[in-house]
Amino acid sequence: MVRMLMTINISKGWETWSKMAKGLEPQMNEQGAKIIWAGANPDETAVYVLAEMKDPSYVKSFGERPDIVAIREAGGADVSSTTPLAQIDEYFMG
Repeated sequence: MVRMLMTINISKGWETWSKMAKGLEPQMNEQGAKIIWAGANPDETAVYVLAEMKDPSYVKSFGERPDIVAIREAGGADVSSTTPLAQIDEYFMG
């Protein structure tokens, strides 16, 4: 499994985005992916997501599917701003 830290600009705040992301969990799980952790910056204009997936190309293939783009955009995500920051090997939840 590969873990990626990424950022996405959002326009509708943390609550709207996080509800949307939780709603996508079944589709993500079907593809062997999951969100491990997510958080927003103080003004809720960007989120940072640590996700786990079988293949890093999943970020592009899943995140840019037309049906998923529509859901993400409705949840306030600027899909084109999705930026992988780093591959994460080890982590802990304190």
